Amino acid sequence: MELAAPGLENSIVRLEPMDVSHRDVIFDSEIEPSLWKWMPALPGGTSLGHYFNSMLQTQKCGLSATFVLFDQSTDEFVGVTGFNEINKIHRRVRNAVTWHPPHLATSRLYRAGQLAMLERAYAWRAKRIEWQINTQNNYRLGELAFINPKREALFRNFERTADGLWIDKVVFAMTRPEIADAIVRLKADLF
Repeated sequence: MELAAPGLENSIVRLEPMDVSHRDVIFDSEIEPSLWKWMPALPGGTSLGHYFNSMLQTQKCGLSATFVLFDQSTDEFVGVTGFNEINKIHRRVRNAVTWHPPHLATSRLYRAGQLAMLERAYAWRAKRIEWQINTQNNYRLGELAFINPKREALFRNFERTADGLWIDKVVFAMTRPEIADAIVRLKADLF
């Protein structure tokens, strides 16, 4: 099972591997105004076009797996999520990006997307999954607390965001048995 393979879904969300056909739905959404608050600066500049092309390129090279999320009941675009830092040899991956339009940023939607991602990582035989979260991103930190990864580190002045601020990041991670436990917990919560 490849991380970026199609067919990733549950009864709440459908995750489609990002490709050029998703450009309009992403560009016509509310992603750009809220994206840059948490995104690291990218070589080549900060623009949605550059970011979109970077995600497609890293996915093509096997370095990331980015998905576009759709609500199963309405077929509405509800966000983007994905993996990066894919390391096949050591079976580790980072949960890199999760974004929902601000008016849809709910616990149910976030948890449904994370459940699908954890199930995919587990099927991929991941030994470790990691999150690096901006210490000011209270929404993500709060939602991640329910998933319950272990806090491993604080990286001070770790990176510059797209809007020019230097930020600290907290590193959380799960090992394979913890991933399995989180899947069970999320399923019980959602279904």
